Parts: sequence; structure tokens; C-alpha cells
Amino acid sequence: MKDKDIHSGSAEPAHTVTTFQEARLQHSDNLRQNVVHAAAALLQEHGPEAVTVRRVAERMECSTKIIYNLFGKKEGLAKHLYLEGCSVMAQHFEAVPRQASFEQYFRDLAYVYWDFGIAQSSFYQLMFGGSFSEFKPDGETLQGTATALKQVSGLVESAIEQGMIQVQDPLLAVRMIWAPLHGVIHLYLGGHIENEDAAKTLYDHTLSMVIGSLVNKSAKG
Repeated sequence: MKDKDIHSGSAEPAHTVTTFQEARLQHSDNLRQNVVHAAAALLQEHGPEAVTVRRVAERMECSTKIIYNLFGKKEGLAKHLYLEGCSVMAQHFEAVPRQASFEQYFRDLAYVYWDFGIAQSSFYQLMFGGSFSEFKPDGETLQGTATALKQVSGLVESAIEQGMIQVQDPLLAVRMIWAPLHGVIHLYLGGHIENEDAAKTLYDHTLSMVIGSLVNKSAKG
């Protein structure tokens, strides 16, 4: 009777077993992410020149050997910082509410790009300004950029399908949008425009010019 009582109750869920190898990989992934966050903090606080393996190790209170084991050379750390910047930018884009009006939604996304470039200028310079001269984007990092810009790409593709954009090549259309907007931000961050207000005014005019050049006036909405 006692045995029956014991076995008649609901069975406890089986414990999930993590192997040593899986635990070690999880530990490495967590440690790598913490190092990236430490490097990102240095990048934002002091600029790209502060992001050295030695200074990141000091911030993490660990040996430089650990950093090298996780990332290899500094280029490996720069790549992870690039991808972190892509993740931050993607989160900003994803937070923008969709608008029924193509032009309004497009402008909202463009202003998020401006805000990211100004508020996250160190990330922006790393990703698009070549501030880490020894780092060149590879296929993975370029895919990270494409993922970060997927809201823009998706809007452009939808607009082309609806006949709202005159350019039929989605990649060309995205580049036609991106290049001039990036140019204004890059000029401002490089000190070629006197102040932020002047840069913002130029950005607004450039945005209107881009919309005017792309949008099919008869289908504008």
C-alpha cells in the first residue's frame, strides 16, 4: 500500500543535465560577452584608442592571456564590438512603431539612424567610420549590418512591390538612402560641420531630397 501511494503521485520532472563540455562553452560565451561589454564601456567612455587588450583586461580584472584566448588578436575583439553595435542599432530600429504612411515610417527610421550616430558615436565610428584601422568587416559582420538594417530593407522592398519607389533594385535603393544620410553624420562627427544643429538641418534636407528622388509621386502615401 505504501509503495502504491509513493508511485501514484505525479512524477517529478527529469533534471536537465548539462555536460562538462556544454558548461565550459556556456562559461566561455558568458565570459566573452562580459569582455565585450567591458570593451564597449571603454569605447563609449574614452573612444576607440582606449580599447586595447591591456585596458580591457584591467577593466575585467583578469590577465591579457584570457582576452587573447577568447578573441585572438585585437581584431577579434573589434569584430565582436562591431556586432554588439549592430545589435544595439537593431534594437533601436525595432522599437520604432510601424506607420501606415510609408514616408512617415521612413522618416522615423531615418531619425533613429541619426540618433544612433550621435548618441552612440563611438560605436558608429567603429562600424562605419574606420576608427579601428586594423579591422575590416568580414562576411559575418556585414551580415550583422544587414540584420540591423532589416527594418529599412523590409520597408524599401514593400514599397517597391507596391510601386511606391521608382528604383526597382532593393539593394541599390537602400544604398541610395544610406550613403547620403551616412555622409552627413560622418561629416559632423569628423568636425566638418560647425555644430549639431547645423548638421541636423542638413540631415533633414538630405532626407527630404532622398525621399523626393526615390518616391513615385503618383503612388506616394
